[in-house]
Amino acid sequence: MSIQDNKRWPAEWEPHKATWMAWPCRKEIWLHGLEVAQRAFANVANAISESEPVKMLVRPEHAAFAGKILSSNVKLIEYRLDDSWARDFSPLWIINNDQAEALNFTFNAWGEKFAPYEQDAKVADFIIKQSSSQFTAYDFVLEGGAIHGNGAGVLMTTEECLLNPNRNPGMSKSAIEKKLLDAFGGREIIWLERGLFGDEDTDGHIDNIACFVDSHTILSQKVSQPNSENDIIYDKNRRIIQDHGFDLIEIHEPESRYLNGQRMPLSYINYYVANEQVIIPAFGCIQDDEAKSIIQGLFPERSVTQLNANEITIGGGGIHCITMQQPAI
Repeated sequence: MSIQDNKRWPAEWEPHKATWMAWPCRKEIWLHGLEVAQRAFANVANAISESEPVKMLVRPEHAAFAGKILSSNVKLIEYRLDDSWARDFSPLWIINNDQAEALNFTFNAWGEKFAPYEQDAKVADFIIKQSSSQFTAYDFVLEGGAIHGNGAGVLMTTEECLLNPNRNPGMSKSAIEKKLLDAFGGREIIWLERGLFGDEDTDGHIDNIACFVDSHTILSQKVSQPNSENDIIYDKNRRIIQDHGFDLIEIHEPESRYLNGQRMPLSYINYYVANEQVIIPAFGCIQDDEAKSIIQGLFPERSVTQLNANEITIGGGGIHCITMQQPAI
């Protein structure tokens, strides 16, 4: 299948018009309290706002505190959120006939794992109206963290997530692939088998285990300790990526940590590329410095800002999960 000449999904490192985020509000998922999570989100938003506009959706009752700890460069937009994972319920923008077009997919809270989610399911509509974007709506469940693109017609996802019957039951792999290629103007999909071990909330989102860093190179992780639960996962994904002819760079995964007996899905891949910088996670472990050094080498024209992401991870995601870029067209 050849790439559609009129339609293209821009890579995340291409210029942004703005970054969209959503302020933490679902109290039960933040084990150390809502304010601790909000401060972690504020650190990310304030860092991004140094190089591009940030638009923060916030519940009316949280707006005053948000205004106190967020930079004046962050614009607050009141919206009655259910949760705070902007990557997954925001629209995804493509370039269609040299114009920005928002793709509005269906959001069902990662297979209806969290309720309520009715307001989050309407966020894409709200952002589209706020940004006056042309759009196409799809009767198809897809979260932004489930898919990644290289800007040149190649998409990447995991079977664990997109073939899970809690998303689009009854659709075959070939039907899902055709839907994605048609929507994004793609020509090829790299299907990795699984996402990161322990990433149960999202059923193995791609943005926690692998991402494109240019049109022909993929960044992933490798084990840093013996008997890692991710060893077999990395090995299988490595072979799939290489079989597709892509270069692969690997970072040692963060040291293992457990919460209530379950391994936490800590990942250096879950970072955000802003216009002039890359915002990457730190976990307070010995692998942090290597991750920063490797990612800085991959983005030499951008500064790398490393922020503590432990509190974000406790809620179920990472820096990439809480951000969504709107491309500059």
